[in-house]
Amino acid sequence: MSNNNGVVVFDELPDDLREQAWAFYNTTFAPLTTRAATRHLMTRPEFEAVMSDRRTPKYLTRDDEGLTGLAVMSADLDAVPLISPPFFAANWPELYEQRRLVYCVFIGAVPGARGEGVFVALQQEIYDRMVAPVAAAVLLDICMWNETQRKLPWAVEGILTQIGGVARATRVDSQSYWLYEFSAAS
Repeated sequence: MSNNNGVVVFDELPDDLREQAWAFYNTTFAPLTTRAATRHLMTRPEFEAVMSDRRTPKYLTRDDEGLTGLAVMSADLDAVPLISPPFFAANWPELYEQRRLVYCVFIGAVPGARGEGVFVALQQEIYDRMVAPVAAAVLLDICMWNETQRKLPWAVEGILTQIGGVARATRVDSQSYWLYEFSAAS
């Protein structure tokens, strides 16, 4: 199969794609383990649980060489590991109750020619299936490295604006990590 950016959607990722999906996920997101204080890489058991959870649609693209893109989204915030659904329920009660908050668990594409257009194709499919039909808002967490080095919030905002009209990125929370060191004299 050639890479035509065709996106396939699964409620539950088939067993025959699990190993390939894990390798793709691990390769794509492992660099964040040294670039972000918060853990951005699921463990294998957490990954398997998400791949089996029918509340989290999986969006996948591939070519003859293997996976070229993978994304997981959910409108059921209880299905998303490591977030606080009560935070979203308190701040956007109507959207939360109506399941019109769509959380991006992760989205990635291979770099280079094989991944050309994949990131946009994944977002287009997600928008068409999960966002546009219910006028949902999209949430994702972005570490400082992806924000400052890759300008990811604004890249996604630009893509979503092209896909669905004017999209506006707004930071809804931030967390900083502080280190307290002691001099030898103390």
